[in-house]
Amino acid sequence: MNSITKTILLCMTLSVFFALFQLLLKGENLRKNEKSKLGKESSETFQVTLREETESIPHFVSRFKQRSFELWHKSDKLKMEIKY
Repeated sequence: MNSITKTILLCMTLSVFFALFQLLLKGENLRKNEKSKLGKESSETFQVTLREETESIPHFVSRFKQRSFELWHKSDKLKMEIKY
């Protein structure tokens, strides 16, 4: 092989390598952006249900059940991940 052929093959190999490297970096950035969006959505929509001192226990239980059902109903939209 002459030097022109070797140079062309080297340039082609490097261009493919850099293209794949750019795709890898772009994929990492997209993954980080998705995680930050999911984190923001879940922290904004999820509210802790606490019992106030003056609230009766049966009233708190009914409010807690209602809130739990709403979260369960919206769970597909929240895309919450359960880790074991």
